[in-house]
Amino acid sequence: MSDTAVMPGAPAPAPTNSDKRPKRWLKWAIPLLAFLIGIAVGGGGKSPEVEASPAYLTLKSELTDTQQEAAELEDEVAEAESRIRRVTADGESRLAARVAELDARSAALDQRESELVAREAAASAAPAPQATVRSAAPAPSASSAPVAPAPAPKAPSAYYKNCDAARAAGAAPVRVGDPGYAGHLDRDGDGVGCE
Repeated sequence: MSDTAVMPGAPAPAPTNSDKRPKRWLKWAIPLLAFLIGIAVGGGGKSPEVEASPAYLTLKSELTDTQQEAAELEDEVAEAESRIRRVTADGESRLAARVAELDARSAALDQRESELVAREAAASAAPAPQATVRSAAPAPSASSAPVAPAPAPKAPSAYYKNCDAARAAGAAPVRVGDPGYAGHLDRDGDGVGCE
């Protein structure tokens, strides 16, 4: 009996490796066949029939329309950006003019306030005119001594730079007629300063 003898009921021996090797010509024949089929189906390149087809013409028309719309949108965006720049520049110039006007008004108010403070300080520092007292008594006789009028009591003059100074001096709140009352202490103008 030989080494390759098959026993009854045993499976058949597997084929040798020489039967499983692919043929060399199949390696290049299959891609070549696929290429030739592709050329036959595709027409081998750009065909004038494709450019004349309705689908191609529709797509080309849609592309042209889309490009025109994109150009129009670009023009609209450029115009909108230009308008935004103009409006922004106009707003900034109006704002700058308003700020300059408010600064000028503030400087004028500060000037007026300092003038008022100076006038009030000068009025507070000036001596009060003395009133002469006239009596209904008969004219003095030679035997009686002349009576001098009583001097009017002087109101203490005071000036407070601000409400903190008035509070520190114990004068707050300062009312109209009180020593040290000034308009710069009475911001709301109700006659009572440093409330």
